[in-house]
Amino acid sequence: MPTIAKQASPSARARPGIVCWRADRRFAEMARSMGLDPLDRWVGGYADHEWDHGRWFLDGAFMGMSGRRVLEFGCNLGATAVVLAALGAEVEGVDVDEKAVRLGRLNVARYGCDGRVRLHHVADTTALPWPDGHFDAVVCNSVLEYVRRPIRPRLLRELDRLLRPGGALFVIGTSNRLWPREVHTRRLLVNYLPDRLAAALGGGGKPIQRGVWPFEILRPLRGYTNLCRADRGRGYCAAKAGAGAGRAKLLLLKAADRAVRPLGMTVGLLTPSISVVLQKPPAPGHAGRESARKRQGRSGGSGSFAAGEADGR
Repeated sequence: MPTIAKQASPSARARPGIVCWRADRRFAEMARSMGLDPLDRWVGGYADHEWDHGRWFLDGAFMGMSGRRVLEFGCNLGATAVVLAALGAEVEGVDVDEKAVRLGRLNVARYGCDGRVRLHHVADTTALPWPDGHFDAVVCNSVLEYVRRPIRPRLLRELDRLLRPGGALFVIGTSNRLWPREVHTRRLLVNYLPDRLAAALGGGGKPIQRGVWPFEILRPLRGYTNLCRADRGRGYCAAKAGAGAGRAKLLLLKAADRAVRPLGMTVGLLTPSISVVLQKPPAPGHAGRESARKRQGRSGGSGSFAAGEADGR
């Protein structure tokens, strides 16, 4: 089973706080100019939400983020980027929404993370401006459902190109088309609409909002290891517990995971919001080097992720 180097528990990390009040004022002014409430949970409070929920998947359960080079695809207002920076990562974020990126830069600055985070507006997400294998991890948080379905396979292949061998792709908070209610809009049955009907019912030239089928994520990434399955659901359930799931819910998730594991699935691929961590195959010859390291009894940051860091850069 592949192993990922783990670091300090996310519970031991310091919650990011606003440190630049000038940037905070500019953030509030720009948000209002865009018709947004800067005090809204999904605007000014978004980083707090991700700290309380998303960080448990991003740090500790599967790997540590400290010192990692991370791409956040679909950075939106920079909330997840702030959390990643607070966890010690060096973050590059991209988004197709230029206004969101501008507001996101102010959001990052008010948390004092602008030295560790750079947000970029990109027009073509299938041709990103970094070399092969540049990133240790790629994070897609509540974004793949907003990518047009015909483009998703090309996008995932581009993210695969940018991820180093042995690196990890995090897909979290992604609306799942298996369920009758779309998690973002809360609309019933729209997930089951065929593409042509969804396009006809949509507005502004965009199809009606739907989720993503799990196989649409897995198919372009054949050969990747589902770390949630490899560790028998322990990391997934630990992350859910950290995010506040109660005992009854955890027992249900564990039972469901055991039931679907023989089918090659994990419970995070079947819940209303998809959460899965996929590890890119290591470079040729890496497995042998890792076995030698283990025989030598090396301790500390052990595992394929830590050992492959030097190989992948």
